Amino acid sequence: MRFWLLVTLVLGCGWLGRIASSSVRERPRQLASLEWAVSRLETEINHTMVFLPEALETVAELAPAPVDRLFRDVVCMLLEGELPLKEAWCQAIVGAREYLVLSGDDERILINLGGSLGVSHRSDQSRHLAMARELLRQQESLARRLEQQSCRLYGALGWALGVALALMLA
Repeated sequence: MRFWLLVTLVLGCGWLGRIASSSVRERPRQLASLEWAVSRLETEINHTMVFLPEALETVAELAPAPVDRLFRDVVCMLLEGELPLKEAWCQAIVGAREYLVLSGDDERILINLGGSLGVSHRSDQSRHLAMARELLRQQESLARRLEQQSCRLYGALGWALGVALALMLA
């Protein structure tokens, strides 16, 4: 009986290491999706004659999950309440912590972007969107390097912790 409990402990810790490494793997993919969505939003603002909520809705329809949910949340907040775009954008980003793997720097980039949407001319918005896209690209590059360094480490640490605990309890 004790043997099976120790095996379960080792497997559980190994699984926890795998879960920790999966969030590190997911972040670069989500940053690439956010970069694409910002690029698409820039295209919608510059080349179509639609209001900003409609442009955000178009991006939400085309963006891959879970990034699409961020844009849908912004549109819902804009259409439901009396929130200005900047506040709706900030609230959606804070709410996105539940389903997106973003660092504090990633969130700051997106929050700063929200402050410039809908308050200036198209060319100025385009400049801010291009700057945010470039900063997201840099964050993605950093996240990919971190992924290469950390994924195997987290997996190995999970297994090592399980074995160490099993040896201590045996």
